[in-house]
Amino acid sequence: MAQPKNGAARRRPASRGFTIIEVLVAASILVVALLGIASVLPTANMTLHRAGQISKAVALAQHMLETIKNDPFIDLVNYHGVDTRTTGTWPLDDPDPPVPGMTGNFMGNTNILRWRDGISLFLASGAGITGGLGTISVTTVATDGTGNPILRRVTVVVGWTEGGSPYTVQLSTLASAI
Repeated sequence: MAQPKNGAARRRPASRGFTIIEVLVAASILVVALLGIASVLPTANMTLHRAGQISKAVALAQHMLETIKNDPFIDLVNYHGVDTRTTGTWPLDDPDPPVPGMTGNFMGNTNILRWRDGISLFLASGAGITGGLGTISVTTVATDGTGNPILRRVTVVVGWTEGGSPYTVQLSTLASAI
């Protein structure tokens, strides 16, 4: 190999790796970024859990509204004042016991019992959730010329307590005698 003309020795090319300082700076930035992401995870998890509870409560309320709307219009008032925590507020089945296959059966007590059990089973299946309840109110919105109700509002509320805070979901619908 030929020597350079000025007699200087040939230099080695500079190393292409990272210095320890560069590695430490990059690692520090990565740790700060990961800590920022990790701090959001508990909040996101709780929000996801609460959204699931709200979805369950909406489904339970909607199911009860549909059940009530399947009953004859004249029987809707029997649901007014129902509170799943107090069996004395529940309407009675008529006839009791119901006659299988009879279309005129009113299953008010049975419907509320199923709803209460659904609230206990599906809504309260999370950490720290207590006091699942359901209430129903039925009000007359319109009457015909003789004072007979022709339009009623049915309002269903599903509530629970989680982490010491109360939560409720309320759904309403109109039922017509026509």
